[in-house]
Amino acid sequence: MHANAEERHFYKPLITNDMMQEKARHGIAEHHEIDELIEKLEETDYDSSAWLKTAKDLKEKVEHHLEDEEHQFFQLSGKVFSEKEKITLATSYRKYMKENIAV
Repeated sequence: MHANAEERHFYKPLITNDMMQEKARHGIAEHHEIDELIEKLEETDYDSSAWLKTAKDLKEKVEHHLEDEEHQFFQLSGKVFSEKEKITLATSYRKYMKENIAV
């Protein structure tokens, strides 16, 4: 759910910006790679050595993605979005998460 919200309310608005287009596409692609690793993990037996390898790959991909976001995407997007856009996108993100996460 987090990835869906982030793609809708962070990456999608960045795609139209020349400076951020490639980074936004990269972030979305990483979300899909993470989804694929999660699916692979769910389909693999826990006692298999393949499960541990996939879990390690997933951990590395998530850490890489977070590193990209924290040290590149978020900093650059702060220069791209106006304060009003930041507030609007954050509000939309929170609303989407609230409506789509079962408690």
